[in-house]
Amino acid sequence: MILPLLIKIILAVLVVQVILLIIFWKKKRNLILISILIVGGIGAWQGMKEYNRTNKDLSKTKPDVKISVTDLIKEYEENDSIANQKYLGKIIELNGNVKTIETDNGGNYTIILGEAGNLSSVRCAMDTTYKTDAASVSEGSSVIIRGQCTGFKKNELLGENLGSDVELNRCVVIKKQLHKNKRI
Repeated sequence: MILPLLIKIILAVLVVQVILLIIFWKKKRNLILISILIVGGIGAWQGMKEYNRTNKDLSKTKPDVKISVTDLIKEYEENDSIANQKYLGKIIELNGNVKTIETDNGGNYTIILGEAGNLSSVRCAMDTTYKTDAASVSEGSSVIIRGQCTGFKKNELLGENLGSDVELNRCVVIKKQLHKNKRI
């Protein structure tokens, strides 16, 4: 694995600091200065590690939960607090029917899953790395999608349910079935 130049520089600075620490061990004033440099070097190392951190590729990540779209919606509508404890922040693999597909001005896809007659749905904001997979999905087809659950939006007006949305981010299409009548 080839280390980026900045990481090599940080490692070299840390090695020099350790050598200086050994050389100037007896002089307290220099010891304090070297200790500050070492702490600064470690802080820079952690900062670079965090700066270069990336999200896991969900197509290769094992899901925490496998559930159907209708069951997920039902659990959230029955008690969203309990459902949040079970699903919020977890990687969920859903199977269900595609209601609609939306794209924004940036070409990002959101696949809405659910039953045609039901006002509630699951909104799957697709990972931009997998735009071509999202583009190949068609309305009315069955799919398996994996994503991270980010919450629930309940739409009610005067006590009447106007439909609710469970939201998933960084979603990837795991499997698609283009025919309405066939099951996955």
